[in-house]
Amino acid sequence: MSVKAVILDVDGTLVLLPINWNHVMRIIAEEECSAQSFLGFVAKCFGTESFWRVHEFVKSLELEAVEKMVVLDNSPEVVKRLCRSYRVALVTMQSMEAAKAVVSKLGLDNCVEVVVSRESARNRVEQVAKAIKLLGVEPSKALFIGDKVLDGFAAYANGTRGVVIMRGNICTKVSDTDLIDEDLDALGVVVVRSLWEAIEVAERFGLIRL
Repeated sequence: MSVKAVILDVDGTLVLLPINWNHVMRIIAEEECSAQSFLGFVAKCFGTESFWRVHEFVKSLELEAVEKMVVLDNSPEVVKRLCRSYRVALVTMQSMEAAKAVVSKLGLDNCVEVVVSRESARNRVEQVAKAIKLLGVEPSKALFIGDKVLDGFAAYANGTRGVVIMRGNICTKVSDTDLIDEDLDALGVVVVRSLWEAIEVAERFGLIRL
């Protein structure tokens, strides 16, 4: 069954933003509302004064990082090809300002229709749901490509088809009885090694045609 829209994560999927997350976590540790990870902090502290203080600090780091970002898998070409036939949205735990700076730097201003950032959704499940709503498509008519296990769960939770990119030297074995790729496969989420492979798999499954 083909889709009408493709939703993509930004950092880790299209580009790499060099940010010192250890520094960020030290700042978070000083806040009244805190957590053990940045994603956990956003989910737990969303909308609080702590959230907005950290948000502004991280945004400044993100905007600096955009100037030094690494483009992955010739992602601008991939996205431009998708835009010829499909509605395209981006979801990101980066700030909206940083996300738009990435879009502009990649030359995708006239291509990407929707951007959902951390200002408007506390986690990836909510972000994908919001992107689907803004695109105006049925969940079953959307494909989500990300680079985290959570992205696979977000696709499943929203009723979309999902592909998770796991790059480099990875170990999918969580324990003697648990494998990440096996868990994702049970949810109908495919694990690949690059953005181009994600597109190839989607084409092979008849989800898209470029």
